Amino acid sequence: MQRLRFRPTHLPAVRGGTKRVTMRFRDPVEVGPALLVFEFDDEVAIPGRITSTVAKPVAGVTDEEAREDGFASAADVLPRLRDYYPALQPTDEIVIVRFSLAA
Repeated sequence: MQRLRFRPTHLPAVRGGTKRVTMRFRDPVEVGPALLVFEFDDEVAIPGRITSTVAKPVAGVTDEEAREDGFASAADVLPRLRDYYPALQPTDEIVIVRFSLAA
C-alpha cells in the first residue's frame, strides 16, 4: 500500500479534518488507498485514501489551491515548500494531493 508521509506537526490537523490537501515534489502518488504516515520516533499510521492528484508547476498554483493546503496565498507556496524541498524552483512540477481518512 502506498504511504503518504507527513511531518508530525501535521497530525492534529489531519485527525481534526482541517488538513485534507498536501503538495508533493518527486513523491509519486496515485488515487487509491494509502497509509497516512507521521514521522515520529515511532511512526503513527492512519488508514486513508488519496482522492485526487493534480500536477502543475509551482508557479501555476492558484491562491485557492494554496489556501486549501494552509498557505496564505500562492506567493507563499514556493518559499514554504523549500523547507521540505530546498532546491524547488517555480518551474518545477508538483502534485496537489487531496486525501481523506478511511471510513
